[in-house]
Amino acid sequence: MEIKLYNPTKPQKDFLKIIYEDKPFITLAAMGRQTGKTYAMMNDAVMRALNNKKHRMFWVSPIQDQANKVMKDIESMFSNHQELFSQIITRFDRKHNEIYFYNGSFIKFRSSEAGDNLRGATLDFIYIDEGAFIKEAFINEVLLPMVTRTNGRVVMSSTFNGKNWYWDWYQRGLKKEDWNQIKSIKRTYLDLNDQKVEETVLGIRKSMTKAQFDQEFLCRPVSADALFSNIEEAVVEEIPKQYERVYIGMDIGVAQDYTVLTAMTQDYEVIDIDRFNFKEQGMDAADFKQRIKDFYLKHFDSLAAAYFEVNNNDLLFDEITDDDMMYKLIPFQTTSKSKPEIIRNLIKLFEDNKIKIPNYDVLVKELYDYKSKRNPITGNLQFSNTEGKHDDCVMSLAIAAYCATEEQDGGITMFL
Repeated sequence: MEIKLYNPTKPQKDFLKIIYEDKPFITLAAMGRQTGKTYAMMNDAVMRALNNKKHRMFWVSPIQDQANKVMKDIESMFSNHQELFSQIITRFDRKHNEIYFYNGSFIKFRSSEAGDNLRGATLDFIYIDEGAFIKEAFINEVLLPMVTRTNGRVVMSSTFNGKNWYWDWYQRGLKKEDWNQIKSIKRTYLDLNDQKVEETVLGIRKSMTKAQFDQEFLCRPVSADALFSNIEEAVVEEIPKQYERVYIGMDIGVAQDYTVLTAMTQDYEVIDIDRFNFKEQGMDAADFKQRIKDFYLKHFDSLAAAYFEVNNNDLLFDEITDDDMMYKLIPFQTTSKSKPEIIRNLIKLFEDNKIKIPNYDVLVKELYDYKSKRNPITGNLQFSNTEGKHDDCVMSLAIAAYCATEEQDGGITMFL
């Protein structure tokens, strides 16, 4: 019996072509809303179950409700074909979220919330929906072992969630030498070339922030709650060679954090970044101070001012400024009052397309991952990168930009 469940769109056909013709171990699709990524996987899962005897499959979503919805959507596909439904599906288990087919195949709908409880299953195929919102460790340690012993395969689709692991895997999947292991594809609603869809999307756009629209519809590597916009537009390949003045921001880390020194021009063009770790690089106090001095002196001739973060580093600041040449170094303290101000200043520079940054992967990733949350006790906004990731590059950039803004406005607001 031949069953045609749907007529794939162009993005869906491109997605399925990789699955059926290229057959990598992992097929990774970065696809925005309106492209039908989940619908394509859902139909493929049913067809795979029907065409392969005793095929063992998981459908995995970030939360169980999402997985359950897909299971219900599959049931609704047969709403007007109950006789057919009863012939090909022997058990539709709503309690355990499982579908069993007449030929011994099954699809079990699970979530990453289950964590280690999913360990130990032996499968032939896994579909991972909204993969970017699932932890990489869960994919590597729990899901992939389920198919490695059976020479099985994995298909995952998602929008991006910043430049997290899903973005890294997507980049790997673009390299031809890795296509046996992983192959990637990216599609958006624009690839449909459908005027009605574009009009619908424009209507939805009015109710979304730029970050939300970039993530969900344009499939850009941002988070819906991202603070910085226009990051891709800000990245330049060539650093300016001519400028009038330089402003420096120094985010100092002497324990586990990195020290990051950022220099930018009067036009907010970043011309230099130095990132180093006191402990990892085996520095002593003299080496550490000299590294900071060297960066400062490198730009001394054009330097207007350099803001040095003095949080718990007052003694270090005093020792460095003992040198008469260091008179352009100004103490800056990051507090609950000053941090929102310097971050908002940086946000506006990105929004207004006034800032330019080098294509430095560490900085770009930190910018995409930088978010805010409101303190439930004080009500104040708190800024940081997610899951304890480093934000040293962002903070150094924010201090440098604030230095340039304050010094060019003709006055300094000190936070000491």
